[in-house]
Amino acid sequence: MKKILIISYYWPPNTGSGVQRWLKFSKYLVDYNWLPIIVTPKNPYIELKDSELLNDVSDKIKVIKLPIWEPYSFKDKLFGKDKKSQTSGLISKENTFKDKLLNWVRGNLFIPDPKKYWVNPTVNNLKKIIKEQKINYIVSTGPPHSMHLIALKLKKIFSDLNWIADFRDPWTNLDILNDFNLSKRSLKIHKSLENNVLKNADLVLTVGERWAADFKDLGAKNVKVITNGYDNDDFKDFKALDTDKFILGHYGIMNHLRNPSNLWKALNELCLENNDFNKSLEIRLSGNIDKNILNEISKYPFLNSKLVNLGFLNHKKVIKEYSMASLLLLLLFDSKSGEGNYPGKLFEYIATKKPILSFGPTESDVKNILKNGFGIYHAYNGDVNSIKENILSVYNHKYVNKGLDSTKYSRKNLTKELVKILEEL
Repeated sequence: MKKILIISYYWPPNTGSGVQRWLKFSKYLVDYNWLPIIVTPKNPYIELKDSELLNDVSDKIKVIKLPIWEPYSFKDKLFGKDKKSQTSGLISKENTFKDKLLNWVRGNLFIPDPKKYWVNPTVNNLKKIIKEQKINYIVSTGPPHSMHLIALKLKKIFSDLNWIADFRDPWTNLDILNDFNLSKRSLKIHKSLENNVLKNADLVLTVGERWAADFKDLGAKNVKVITNGYDNDDFKDFKALDTDKFILGHYGIMNHLRNPSNLWKALNELCLENNDFNKSLEIRLSGNIDKNILNEISKYPFLNSKLVNLGFLNHKKVIKEYSMASLLLLLLFDSKSGEGNYPGKLFEYIATKKPILSFGPTESDVKNILKNGFGIYHAYNGDVNSIKENILSVYNHKYVNKGLDSTKYSRKNLTKELVKILEEL
């Protein structure tokens, strides 16, 4: 078997979108005669866990866990542990002096991210492993982008390494950087590090066409796209469940860049105008939901009693929620980086064959997929009446999912694409 070293901050039992991509690639790489060797922190600063994801880790895969120190411990001592999960990339969006200070410190003192202190110790540990295991392929997946800096240093030591830098999100083009109030010097350092990665990686891999074009513009010499996807094994027992409710469901992060305000307005108006719809509507949300969004929804007189905040759910329970939903809500960043994002959730939604309602920028890669028959797309500033019409079409069973072939987005087929790219390096 060919060996491939994969450096990922996120790995089971940790959970979230950052885990799924390379967990699933690793699961199926063994079927194509590739042996993944995972390098991940032993003690990452993450609170939420999903131990059932460990079932996807093949016995053939070797997992190397190395200790990490992260500066969040200082924050915890000063301000408590209320924000430990760090899943959104921001310490806080609250408009207080403390939170503004923490965001500034995060953005300007810990470049590219607070995982930077794992770079040198991990490089030192991996030098011996690469020699002993005779490894010729290495993957770094970010964010956090410190993972790319580990691979960059290893590439400079072992020039014959085939290095794939995988970007699940952009780096300097990610709009969320604006919330860190970067100084000109800090932004310059970010750009310099990014440029060094893009120009030295043998392959830059990302999830969508627009982001691929951006990385080419930034100097990447070889860029390929492999989207996120869904795992057939997760859906082998999937069955849509009938309920007496019209359930609108969203599962995952919902923050200030992912708030469909016109949707809440449209739903409230529909409840006012249609008594049957009012009686049957239920809004089910799970994951990390900005409290300001929950407050906004609750202020609508017809929506307050219909809101169900499920909190954190493991992946298996999320799929169970899919089975009950009447309409699956997909939210992109309302920003430039949202134009190129293909969330993993999109492809899991497609696998359910249920109606999808998505909000994002005026134009996006997701819009191009959905308009082919997988779902409904609106810009965040879209017309409220149009949103209402589309929701009613689903409610009245007039919306027809075209049932297009989604097998190209299965994790196994996507891994086959990855193997083809690896063998061409």
